This record gives sequence, C-alpha cells and structure tokens, in this order.
Amino acid sequence: MDYAVLKAVDLKVSRFALGTWGFSGSRNWGPNDEGESIGTIHLALDNGINFMDSAPKYNDGAAEIILGKAVKGRRDKVVIATKAYSDELDRKGMAKACEASLKRLGTDYIDLYQVHWPSRTIPFPETMEAFEKLKKAGKIRAIGVCNYGVECLEGAKGHAVATNQLPYSLVWRQVEDEIIPKSRAQGVSVWPYCPLAQGLLTGKFKTIEDVPPARRNVRFYSGAWKQGLHSDGGFEKEIFGFLPRLQAVADGAGLPMAALALAFLKGRPEVDSVLVGARSRRQLEENLKIFAAPVPPEVLAEAVRLSDELKPKMGKNPDLWQSENGGRFF
Repeated sequence: MDYAVLKAVDLKVSRFALGTWGFSGSRNWGPNDEGESIGTIHLALDNGINFMDSAPKYNDGAAEIILGKAVKGRRDKVVIATKAYSDELDRKGMAKACEASLKRLGTDYIDLYQVHWPSRTIPFPETMEAFEKLKKAGKIRAIGVCNYGVECLEGAKGHAVATNQLPYSLVWRQVEDEIIPKSRAQGVSVWPYCPLAQGLLTGKFKTIEDVPPARRNVRFYSGAWKQGLHSDGGFEKEIFGFLPRLQAVADGAGLPMAALALAFLKGRPEVDSVLVGARSRRQLEENLKIFAAPVPPEVLAEAVRLSDELKPKMGKNPDLWQSENGGRFF
C-alpha cells in the first residue's frame, strides 16, 4: 500500500481510503451483514489501509458503530474520519455531535473531523472556532471539510484544513474549474468520493434499467424517477453514450474500466487519497487489485480525452444530489 502525508497536518494516510456508508444498511445500499462488514474492515487493515471515512448520517450512526466495533483493539492503526452535519456547525452543536460520534466509534478521539455539508446560516468563524476548541481539548486531531466551494474555502482560510472531500470522477468533474484550484492554493488535499460514480465506472450498468431504483437518487439520473432530492433532467443520455466508449478503451488495454477511473484520480497532484467503497471482503479484494493495476499513459490519456468530451455536457453544478438554487456548494 502506498501512503501520503496530508499537507496541512502530520497524518500519514493510505492512498486507498475505505468508505463505510455501504456498511450502514441504508436505503441506497440495502441491508448489510455486520460480520461481513467487520471482516471487510479487518481485511482492509491487514492490507495496509489505515484511512477510513464515516458519518452519523450514514443510517443514523450505524456505519460509525460498525467501524468502532471493527477497529476495537486496533485503534492505533486507523486514521478515522467522520463528520458533523450542516445544522451542527455552531459551538454547542458540534461539541454535542462530536461526543455522540466518539461514543458510537468507541474511541476518545477522532483523527479527522469534517463538515459534512456547509451551512449558509452558521458563520464560518463560529464553525472554525468550534473545530479549534475540539482540537485543543484533544477530541479531534485535524480539521476536514466536505463539499466546500470557493466561498466556503475562503471562510476557512487561516485554519489548518487537511482535506476537502468532493464528488470527483471521470463522469463528474465540475469541481475542477474553481474548487480544486482554490483547494490547492490553500494547501487543502482534495479527497474524491464516488470515484466510480456509484458503480457506473465499473462497467456493470449498461443501461438505466440496470441501475437499482434506489441508486437513481443522484443527479446522474432524471428527477422523473422520483428517487432523490433533485428535479432536473439528469444526464442519462450523455453518460450511457460515454460508458461504451470508455469500456472499449479499457477492453483494448485488457483492463477493467474501474482501473482507468482510479488511475485518473491517483494521478491528480491535489489528490493524496481516494475514497473507495466495498461492501464485502470479495469486493474489497477486487478493488485493491484494480487500484494497484498499472495503466499505460496512452490508455489513461485516451480515457481522459473521452471524459473531456463529456465534461461540458454535465453542467456546472457540482452538487451530486441537489439541483435547486444551484446546489449546496458555495
């Protein structure tokens, strides 16, 4: 396993980070077997993955509870990241949220505590003051943010923000125009989530009919499916036109499509770690092989060229979930 040191703080993290949302039993992913979930986390640790991300919003804290059970006795081997939601970013709210996460995780400190979604009503100075107070108390080691746009990043300036977790993949590149340059300028590592576009970049979904209804809640798909929080028309025609062309490039190189998708992110200078999910030991083993697969430069260049053609068709709103009022990034 390769590692990186997050620029803003002294945290050594694996370049493959494990997401835990899929262990939560949420509607998006369906029921999970707790034993298999814990076994998957143990397998990740055994393979050198030390960076793991969770959130209270992942089925009312279920993902945090499973993560806490899995790392018991091995806590010193894990960099745990979790989050406070947008309505908890004031002083009292964040302190309360942090204590609840600590209890669910079964630990007395969180390595990377993040804003899950920014708030338009709670001032940035209050949120950052709440973070700093938790750091001073030893409750958290480092500050992170998720879904932060340019204005939010400016509001966090002057604080040692380690990461900005963003939806980023060959399918979804809206964050490249302004948010990534701003993150880079402030020394904030970009931490991609949904790097495989919720399965689209694995090659298993050939048509919209292949996508489980509950997965049609993101803005890849039309709001007419009534699965998510948006009402726009989606990008089904564009995405399902792009995927066969990308698959052909992958097939020509004898590689899984996902290898191209992960290689694209691994090669970005602002990316230290990529957040990849896995719901079982078998899936984790597959993802580890794909993550490590070498992709010839000319193959990756062709994949990026195809993605370059798709990018302007996908609009400007980087919010993967909501379209109203231009989304929640600001």
